[in-house]
Amino acid sequence: MNEFPKWEELTPESAAERLPKLLDEAKMAFARIEKNPGETFEIVHRLDDSTRELWHLWGRICHMLSVVNSDGWRKVEETFQPAIVEFSLMAGQSRPVYDAVKVLSDKEQNPTRKRILDIMCKNAELAGVALDGDAKERFNAIQARLAQLSMEFSNSVLDATKAFTLVKDGKTYTIDDAEYPQTMKHCADREVREALYRARVSRSPDNTARIDEILSLRAEMAALLGFPNYASLSLATKCAPSSAAVFGMFDELDSATKDIAQDEKDELGEGLEPWDIAYAAERLREKKYSYSEEELKQCFEFEDTLKGLFALAKFLFGVEVREVAARPQVWHKEVRFFEVLEAGATIAHFYLDPYVRNGEKLGGAWMNEFRNRDDRLGTTPLAVIVLNLPRPDENGKCFMPWREVETLFHEFGHALQCMLTRVAEEDAAGINLIEWDAVEVASQFMENWCLDRRTGIEVPADLKKKVLAAKNFRAATLCRRQLALGKTDMLLHSGRVESPDAVKAEVFAHFGMPMIPGDLFLNAFTHIFAGGYAAGYYGYKWSEVMSADCYGAFEDAGLEDDAAVAATGRRYRETILAMGGSKSAFDVFCEFRGRAPSTEALLRQQGLAKRK
Repeated sequence: MNEFPKWEELTPESAAERLPKLLDEAKMAFARIEKNPGETFEIVHRLDDSTRELWHLWGRICHMLSVVNSDGWRKVEETFQPAIVEFSLMAGQSRPVYDAVKVLSDKEQNPTRKRILDIMCKNAELAGVALDGDAKERFNAIQARLAQLSMEFSNSVLDATKAFTLVKDGKTYTIDDAEYPQTMKHCADREVREALYRARVSRSPDNTARIDEILSLRAEMAALLGFPNYASLSLATKCAPSSAAVFGMFDELDSATKDIAQDEKDELGEGLEPWDIAYAAERLREKKYSYSEEELKQCFEFEDTLKGLFALAKFLFGVEVREVAARPQVWHKEVRFFEVLEAGATIAHFYLDPYVRNGEKLGGAWMNEFRNRDDRLGTTPLAVIVLNLPRPDENGKCFMPWREVETLFHEFGHALQCMLTRVAEEDAAGINLIEWDAVEVASQFMENWCLDRRTGIEVPADLKKKVLAAKNFRAATLCRRQLALGKTDMLLHSGRVESPDAVKAEVFAHFGMPMIPGDLFLNAFTHIFAGGYAAGYYGYKWSEVMSADCYGAFEDAGLEDDAAVAATGRRYRETILAMGGSKSAFDVFCEFRGRAPSTEALLRQQGLAKRK
């Protein structure tokens, strides 16, 4: 069961040929379970086994769309997505399965299995299992339409990003996620910055109509399920107890950052346009802390940074990461393959796809799992980390901008939670069942260690001192940006809105986010319109509170005390990284920290507590 996918044999044609057969087999297997669900936890295993091959193939198709997007893969998605959605709804709305699981849940004594069954019931209820007749038909039509709109939204952003290039003085500029941030920080040509900024914030005008329809359909779907709005539906499966609690967090952090952010803005000077801000801020940072990002990049060559990251994982968590020379098949020649060992035994593997491929690879960075731990089947985790690093130079070297260093550590944190799980049941192993607003805890936690001496990454002492001093440079402004995105998302999903752009404009203005007439930021906000963060973007900040508090445990232990840090690292490994979704993320945090989360560590670490 620990075989690796045959990526080189997976083509749009082979996938299109296999999918109908796997769909039919899954339907027949599911029908057999419906007729005789049984009275033991084995029903969960039978359900998993009945759809395993189908969901594995569909997951790989979605992966190919994100890393080697092409017309062929888009055609497969467009052709089969309706049938996939239909089957998923049919399975999720099965009354015989729901009733059987509900009975089992009421009497299950094993805590992990009890949680799996409880969440299966909750998911079925949110999938419309209680709906009948016209309401059920309408719910299913909404789900199918939302899936199509999400696909179209994402493809539009990808195509718009690929379509734009600017050539000036022999240099080509793009607005992809790897080049754009660096250009805006370092390009002295103001005309170039303005052109890139305007292109970036005006992408995908065709998504305006999709946003309106998505929001309308989500509100209607929530009403069908008995929720006052989509935000309430979203929070039904998250850590945050209510919308009021989320808005309370926004207000607390708003108050803590408002005055400091104004000081940060004043420090940049007058007369700046939105395309000047990143450039001016970088010049100010260089002046205040006497180092340039280009200088810092030279310390973080990709290969050295990888080695340092793996050395840190060994020190903190007792695991060894080794590249596999005889790698299995991969989807692109640049993809690498690694194994993770603990006490000499291989416990997990992961792929690493590091570099930007404009036009065929989605922007940003992410971790995904292709296989979870399951002691019943003898399977070990198989993960993937996807980055969009600048392509190597003529010498084959990739010197990483600081934000990309943090991103690498961040995504590896996600992967560690997937790979270091101790949970035997695949449905609660790794990141499975971790509430969405807590899923960033393990990833954001790792960002704290980028400059730690235990990585062995050689950063001159005086430069490290400057970087640490600059750690909270414009921290309030950056915090308010996240608050603006999170609050906009929540407001868009908290009731019917006539103009999403007007909501965005009001919130952005409150938090000091720059805008220009014709700004279409929402049209490329894939996190909430084509990803899993709808009425959940706040989760980045919600998780950040917990992740900062987790790092606070190491600060309390004494960061220079190797023995204390290693001991705390092992406790973190056996709780946050090991327990997965076997308990609520809140309970897992409390087990590690010995108390409930507090914002104190976050505000202190970001230099915001003094004016709270």
